[in-house]
Amino acid sequence: MITIKPPRGPAAVALGAIVALVLLLVLLPAAHSRWWLPIGIAAGVGLHTLLARGLKAVLSAVSPLASGAPEAAGYDRSVYGTPGRDMLEVAGAAVAAGLLMGVGAVSGWGWVGAAGVLVVLAAVGLDVQRWHRVAASADWVWFQRGWGQKVHQVAIENIRDISIHEEDVGGFTLRRGSGNRICRLNLRMADKRVVALPKTDAHRDLEAVEDVANHIRTRQQLTQELQARRDGGRAPAAAPAAAEPTPDDRAMMRELRRLRRAAQPADTGAAPPTLTPAARPPAER
Repeated sequence: MITIKPPRGPAAVALGAIVALVLLLVLLPAAHSRWWLPIGIAAGVGLHTLLARGLKAVLSAVSPLASGAPEAAGYDRSVYGTPGRDMLEVAGAAVAAGLLMGVGAVSGWGWVGAAGVLVVLAAVGLDVQRWHRVAASADWVWFQRGWGQKVHQVAIENIRDISIHEEDVGGFTLRRGSGNRICRLNLRMADKRVVALPKTDAHRDLEAVEDVANHIRTRQQLTQELQARRDGGRAPAAAPAAAEPTPDDRAMMRELRRLRRAAQPADTGAAPPTLTPAARPPAER
């Protein structure tokens, strides 16, 4: 007996949205009125984006991520460009709100349009609840995964190495479809632990992630210079430990050694010339 398992997760959400859209297109009374559906979807997504950005700006001003120092750089996780079930649910709520507002405009049912506005507000609340953000101050790196969740902080002086991780990932987003690429900042600590900061859309937010990485490197360099000035005239501070070489680095070093050996003159077996006593200059009297 063959059993068909119903789709779950993001696939179920996408399938439900497609079915609802088809039903709405069939039930609408006139062909020209169907244009209200894409208009409503655009209105729902745009209203959610506007309200969410405004609310996040207010929350950032009232309760900044970095405490005790101004934020010098930072980034937020993109809702419509980062794949994942949690972000797809927020985007799906905004699309559903737009559909309700479009149906309300066509049918004249005010309660349907009002329901769409309420769904938009629910999408904004869900967005803020799942808000991932990163901020860097003069001496600390701060990050939080969700409003009201624990705020993590990392001392810049304890960071040994910084790397930006990029990769192509699956999933579906409204902005990129299935061609998604994410990026995140990885901090390797002095005790060799790796702290992975929140991910975001690499197509849009890579520059902001690089700004955070450059700020951290600048602060580290400034700290080293100040320490060198304090230790002026005394033994210099120990150099920071170098990062472990990667396989590509090892291959490059092997190639450089081979080129150096090839550039050396051939050994003829003759001993190097030496100065005989007769060839030495006479000593001054």
